[in-house]
Amino acid sequence: MLLKRRNKQKGATMVEFALILPLFLLFIFAIVDFGMYFFTQHTLQYATREGMRLALVGGRIEREDQLLDRMQSIRRTIKEQASLAVNPDNLLISVYEVGPDFSDPDGWEELQNPGQPGSYMRVRTRYNFNFLTPVIGHFFSNNSIVIEAQATYRNEFFDLDST
Repeated sequence: MLLKRRNKQKGATMVEFALILPLFLLFIFAIVDFGMYFFTQHTLQYATREGMRLALVGGRIEREDQLLDRMQSIRRTIKEQASLAVNPDNLLISVYEVGPDFSDPDGWEELQNPGQPGSYMRVRTRYNFNFLTPVIGHFFSNNSIVIEAQATYRNEFFDLDST
């Protein structure tokens, strides 16, 4: 009689485990997915800020014994800094002058203009983040969400000839 009762408890434990395990795994995967999302978002904001810092002083970088122009330097800096979390080839980077009321001009998505000394500029970086867990991804269109980071700054009064 005691042996029969213990076998029933084992069966009940197995059923309870089978019911709880999928929820527990979904919870764990959701934590990992959102952790990766927030890490990517933070890294993209950091990379955008680093590109903006280079842009506002009129800086240029040298890579492979070649001095890049300002726009190439900004793009390269952002891509290098973001490469820890994302594939840099999938980044969409826009640099453009903002209007007097700090509004975006028409067609800003395609603009690549680091601006003149003293002008107000915006660097905007976008990345399409794909969720790993399909159940989490169903809450977003196409199983993904666009992460966007931006920084607005005023170009310092640098010498255009030296940049």
